[in-house]
Amino acid sequence: MFVAKILLICAAVALVSGNPQILGAPRQLSGADLEQSKRTLQESLTKLAAGEGPNYRISKILSASHQVVAGSLDRYTVELIDSNGQTKVCDVKIWSRTWLPNGIEVTFECPNEEPLVRKHSP
Repeated sequence: MFVAKILLICAAVALVSGNPQILGAPRQLSGADLEQSKRTLQESLTKLAAGEGPNYRISKILSASHQVVAGSLDRYTVELIDSNGQTKVCDVKIWSRTWLPNGIEVTFECPNEEPLVRKHSP
């Protein structure tokens, strides 16, 4: 019974604290966190372009989130510019598991295209 009361008090404090972030849940990014996430996306795009591609540039990040999983998972809705200069809005996921060889997996989901998955080293 004592443990149940402690858990109830902890839950209440978490809700009242103004930051009801649940551990392991996706967190929307803004400010400095969004800028760091943009650098992460740009690093992956640069590494992929130097290898087997695709070759994209960032036009604008519409939304971004970060989630702690087995590693970390960054999700973006982003305007990308392809090698032909065409802009398209895509969902991009970067799953980082830096302890694995080629432990960064990047998935591109763009309209009217098959999902594209590429891996690169950290």
